[in-house]
Amino acid sequence: MNGGDKQADRARQVLAGTFHGLLSTHSQELTGYPFGSVVPYVLDQEGLPLLLLSPLSQHTRNLDADSRCGLTVVEEREGDVQQRGRLSAVGDVAPAGAEADAERYFRYFPHTRDYLEQLGFRFYRFTPLRFHWNGGFATARWFSNDRIVRANPLSLESQRRIIAHMNQDHTDALRRYLARLDGVASEQDVTMVGIDAEGIDLRVAERLRRVPLHRAINSPAEAREVLVEMAVQRQRAGPD
Repeated sequence: MNGGDKQADRARQVLAGTFHGLLSTHSQELTGYPFGSVVPYVLDQEGLPLLLLSPLSQHTRNLDADSRCGLTVVEEREGDVQQRGRLSAVGDVAPAGAEADAERYFRYFPHTRDYLEQLGFRFYRFTPLRFHWNGGFATARWFSNDRIVRANPLSLESQRRIIAHMNQDHTDALRRYLARLDGVASEQDVTMVGIDAEGIDLRVAERLRRVPLHRAINSPAEAREVLVEMAVQRQRAGPD
């Protein structure tokens, strides 16, 4: 794998595992100036950021008038922010008929269901034109969509079955995955909320965490193989 492929892989994990970003829209109050807002998101079935926005928010009014915008996400880890991965995308945000993806969104952010049902929030989808990645010194580069956006190869029903099975029967394995990520065992409640080609997403207390898979998957059978391998690998490594 060359350096560009490694950086693209890292950028995809940052996009998939950050769960919030800085959305920059065109201000309607101050024409010609940008307006930045922090918004939560999850990746939909096609690998695009799905947003749930209030019609009363300044950024929503800006988007309804001009869909062009930018989305910036920053890798969550300790240390100098300029040494963390930073992914910036330019594109458009438009209202989304997100019935198929709403279930996924609410698994990640369950408290927001009332926002949709009672407060008039609406789903929007960010469609990027191009990405700019900076993973540290001498890594800055532009990436086309096909290097960063990756559709989920698992059907919604397959995702649902895997998540239910892991949460019902394998919470010990979920803790081992998290320990593999952090280097220490977790005593907190751990719940799987998502799975895609390159990672699984866990809720630990009120925090969302992403665990990269050690190889990409394309089917439920491959998902099972990899999840078993990762659990056994961690178990053999012994307690920390």
